[in-house]
Amino acid sequence: MSDSATLAPFSPAHLPALVAFLNRVLAGRRHWAPITAADFAERVLEQPAFDPNGLILAWAAGQVVGGVHAIKPPPLLPVYQEHEPRHHVAWLAVEPDFKGQGVGNRLLRAAESYLYYCPVHFAWQTAPFYGIIEKLWVPWYGSTERMGVSAVHDKALIAWLGQRGYQVVHPGDVSMLASLAARARPADSNLALVDLRLTPVNERSPWTGDEAFYRLRGWGANGGRPYQGLVVADCERAVGSVAWYPLPDGATAALAWIGLERAYRGLHFGSYLLDSALVEMADQGYRAVEVHVHTKDSPEAVALFRRRGFEVIDYWVNLVKT
Repeated sequence: MSDSATLAPFSPAHLPALVAFLNRVLAGRRHWAPITAADFAERVLEQPAFDPNGLILAWAAGQVVGGVHAIKPPPLLPVYQEHEPRHHVAWLAVEPDFKGQGVGNRLLRAAESYLYYCPVHFAWQTAPFYGIIEKLWVPWYGSTERMGVSAVHDKALIAWLGQRGYQVVHPGDVSMLASLAARARPADSNLALVDLRLTPVNERSPWTGDEAFYRLRGWGANGGRPYQGLVVADCERAVGSVAWYPLPDGATAALAWIGLERAYRGLHFGSYLLDSALVEMADQGYRAVEVHVHTKDSPEAVALFRRRGFEVIDYWVNLVKT
């Protein structure tokens, strides 16, 4: 065990050092863009589920050299109600010069001690703060929906966690990518024949009617952060919707959500909704689109994406310690 680092829970005075640390150790990961103290405060510190005792930092020579964020089940608020209450470790990172000195072990033990009991879910999509649960914003790295562990690029971390009791479960999370070149506007879908209409929405003009799915109403104005979408509307009720937002490169859109009420499936409305969205993305200047999807939980969606030219570009790992 190394005595070269001291562990301490987060306090507001630590914010500049924490942000500097994250910008050092996470640089180069996919979709990473430098973050600011204001950004971290908005996404994490100001959210109702945040407890500073679960954000544990390792210090040496006045700098943060490691950190872990353990999160207890969030309060029973509408934004979290769709997700099963769980104990999460959202991320763990150590400066390269301090790896192999026991800092990571100490951080993980401190996180587990804070959570107090298992199961502990490591880097899951439903972890608060670091995905698109609270708002529709780009995760700081990983897929379009979460800060995740890649089965392709994080094999050493997966092995390290495996030695400490974390096992890979529920495989099938992937990222898929498609070019938006040469997208033709779809033919009329006959929505009007069943009294449906297609309505555009964005952060300036969000959907305010009823809906079968929580996401559009939950995102609303999205704190002014940009997104676009299309709603399949039955009068003032959304029976289907799709939403997308820009990734850091500015040339790629993230397809955040597509869904259709079960009664309207099998009528080609889902295909029409996706095709219409892809054309809109292309018209807005995006050159490619990426989506996060689970191959086993959503086989119909995966098949639809494949027919539209999407290909798997990364695999995401769910780990649990029981």
